[in-house]
Amino acid sequence: MEGSFVNPYSSAAFSFFLSIIIAGATTSGSSYSAASTPTCDFPAIFNFGDSNSDTGGLSAAFGQAGPPAGETFFHHPAGRYSDGRLVIDFIAQELGLPYLSAFLDAIGSNFTHGANFATAGSTIRPQNTTLHQSGFSPISLNVQGYQFHDFLNRSQLVRSRGGVYEKLLPKPTSFAGALYTFDIGQNDLTAAYFLNMTTPQVVAVIPDVLSQFKAVVKAIHDQGGRHFWIHNTGPFGCLAYVLARVPTAQFDEAGCGVPFNRVARIFNRGLKKTVGQLRKELPLAAVTYVDVYKVKYELIRHAKLHGA
Repeated sequence: MEGSFVNPYSSAAFSFFLSIIIAGATTSGSSYSAASTPTCDFPAIFNFGDSNSDTGGLSAAFGQAGPPAGETFFHHPAGRYSDGRLVIDFIAQELGLPYLSAFLDAIGSNFTHGANFATAGSTIRPQNTTLHQSGFSPISLNVQGYQFHDFLNRSQLVRSRGGVYEKLLPKPTSFAGALYTFDIGQNDLTAAYFLNMTTPQVVAVIPDVLSQFKAVVKAIHDQGGRHFWIHNTGPFGCLAYVLARVPTAQFDEAGCGVPFNRVARIFNRGLKKTVGQLRKELPLAAVTYVDVYKVKYELIRHAKLHGA
């Protein structure tokens, strides 16, 4: 059953962009549309990724991010490497679910409606380095997959004890009905550049990165996952720490590094092809590809128009 390729593009505010991508969700292998179905009835969300969707994983392991993280919306450190909320927060809100607790966070977490395995700095491919050496998380996508496997099995064992455990852990049926979201891959590209690889060398590793991504998605499918929501990578050539490595002659009209964004688009073409392969190989699954690159670049290119 085939999902849909979602290409959200909006000249309105960021919240409108979120309403567009939510409207592209897939249920039971069919393209969801607001006209045909009033809500996406997912009982839970299980998220995998990096800082774009980390709601407390890295902070639980290595300490809270300092200001300005958390200042605008939560008014205190909230595990997010953002001054406000993340896309995954708005997705949960739009689906009528609470914000996701990080799997690694033992303080005040409630996993009834899912769990977040993302950690800031995560990559798809394991990095042979430490967080303090490189800034990249040791909790790569395959490790997040192992954590999900452990959570799936242990949560049901503990939930069977009844009492408060029933109120803090997902029902067995929630796993098959859940939305599995992915936002990861950007750090694989920047990590390669930080290892002083040339652009052709970075492009050459993309097939292996995508192969490892595909393997994790299929492993989750083998454990009962059926609804997959996959973000492509954003225009990382617009990030400040990347721009520091780009001569101004290679900036585009939006002030972004042209060669880095070109690699992001190459990655995204490969990811879109990988999603197509997953649809063929997993006919009972609904797999949605979401073009966040286009939306993020629009927001950056026309920042003043969007209120910046």
